[in-house]
Amino acid sequence: MAKESGATGPTLRRELSWAPPLDFAKLRRQETVLILLNLAVMAGLMSLHALFRPVVGRLTASASIAFALRFAMQLGEAGFLNNPRTALGARGTWWYARLSIVANVAFAALVSRLSSGQESHYAVLMVVPTIAAAFRLSLVGLASTMAVIIGLTVGLVWIPVGTLSPGATLAESFEATTVSLIFVVVAAVVRLIAGQLWMQELELRRSLADLAATRDRLVREENLAAVGRLASAIAHEVRNPVSMIASAVATARRPETAPEVRAEVFDILVQESQRLQQLTEDFLAYARERPPQMRRTSLADALGLVAGLVRARAEQLGVAICTDCEDAPVSLDPFQIQQALLNLAMNGLEATNQGGELRLSARRGAGGGAVFAVENTGAALPPSLAARIGEPFFTTKPRGTGLGLAIARTIACAHGGDIVLAENAPGKVRFELRIRSTEKEVA
Repeated sequence: MAKESGATGPTLRRELSWAPPLDFAKLRRQETVLILLNLAVMAGLMSLHALFRPVVGRLTASASIAFALRFAMQLGEAGFLNNPRTALGARGTWWYARLSIVANVAFAALVSRLSSGQESHYAVLMVVPTIAAAFRLSLVGLASTMAVIIGLTVGLVWIPVGTLSPGATLAESFEATTVSLIFVVVAAVVRLIAGQLWMQELELRRSLADLAATRDRLVREENLAAVGRLASAIAHEVRNPVSMIASAVATARRPETAPEVRAEVFDILVQESQRLQQLTEDFLAYARERPPQMRRTSLADALGLVAGLVRARAEQLGVAICTDCEDAPVSLDPFQIQQALLNLAMNGLEATNQGGELRLSARRGAGGGAVFAVENTGAALPPSLAARIGEPFFTTKPRGTGLGLAIARTIACAHGGDIVLAENAPGKVRFELRIRSTEKEVA
């Protein structure tokens, strides 16, 4: 705790001494609030002047014109700052932040002089530039601004206006000095509050930086862990066919092996070699990150090709194919989407009993994009299996690689979507491939 307290003191003193970084977004918020405050103060002063006109006299024409012009200027500044097309660079923001303080000080001095140099109540307009200087300037800049404000507040009293006795001038000087002390207190309080805000902002930035570093480290560790799990899964999948091939070769090399056994062994070699080849191709398809080539395609064309490809296999299994599709255009990569749908459809066929039905459908999504669905009338998936759908190398098939759904999900994610198990009930298992709308189209 002592170490933290010791570090806070110098940091706070440093933040109180130097001006904080001010970008245009922060300037816009600050200046908009200060403009509204200044407009409220000017409106209040004019209302009070009208209310106490028997005591303070009529507001001079020149002062009224100055108030009207300043109102118009402030409204114009507010419109300029809050225009979406307005953007100031670092240098423009720096100059604007300081020129607005100068303009407010100059206007307060001018209107005090035009109304009556002896009337110090218009010096309250100096509060707005005091607050702005306390927030934006360094300690030296704030001290210089306060010196100018105090000098003008007190000095205007001594500018001859009409005929006043020295005693009246001294009384007005005392009142102006008292008002100046209030300005100093306001500047000090605002500066302390601003310092605390800057400290909290610095702490927040440090915390965000630490969180970002921690996130990056966790991502790296998770990536390494994922690589380890993937390597373990590949080794597990490769081990079985390699073992079978090694055993078959050893059997075939024995002189006493009968010809019919040797022929059976050669069949095993071919089957396991094909299995390794399929595993390699599936893994490469899963690992390869090929960005989708978007183009305008009809939903009916994308789904119709898949239905045609699976129809022959469906007839062999005694499964009926039904399609329901909107004939609407959508932007996607037809080859990749058809590859993903073919994986889903083949899985659905194998999960459907003879005499069952496989339904393929496609429609436009609620917010654009598309939703492709593959629904079969097979048994519901157990929760333990449903939770692992799409996991690489997870399969319930005796000779499956477990990469079909993983590849389909990768394709869906590349299109800004996902594959979800929308329905999981006996006689109705429905997978949906959802893709989002995109403007990246290739003619």
